[in-house]
Amino acid sequence: MTSLSQHLQTHWQQLRGMTYDLLDLLAAQDLVKKLPFAASQDIQYQFFCMLGTQESWLPVLSSGTMESWDCSLTPAPEGGALSLADVKAHFEAADQALFAQLEQLDLLQPVGDGHPPLHHYMVLVEHEAHHHGQLINFIYALDLPIPPSWADKWALHRDE
Repeated sequence: MTSLSQHLQTHWQQLRGMTYDLLDLLAAQDLVKKLPFAASQDIQYQFFCMLGTQESWLPVLSSGTMESWDCSLTPAPEGGALSLADVKAHFEAADQALFAQLEQLDLLQPVGDGHPPLHHYMVLVEHEAHHHGQLINFIYALDLPIPPSWADKWALHRDE
């Protein structure tokens, strides 16, 4: 019988797998692209925020409290791009840490804030999906490739 933790890991692998699919289609120079308005962050900021939140979220799963926000990925120098391979490697390490944490917890037992770890996992999923939405704006505005998994999941297409 498949445990709840295993189901969540499979779910995360599918969702994060879509993020990997996009990373696999981007070129390094795409990471510094911005939307056409002054306050736009660049694409690599989306990945930086996704990773840092995932890494910072592990204590939330077990205690209900975020100790601090930090990201293991060093931001690129102004105007420079991160390495796509580094981004992916950091995501893979964060995924393994998340899976180890999910294995250790009673996912239905409330923690310090009164919510079970399953609730906090769902908030992390919402955050990932939020950034997928942000990245969809970049895909369309900057005419970036649409990964097939995104076309299927988020019903994306370009009118010819």
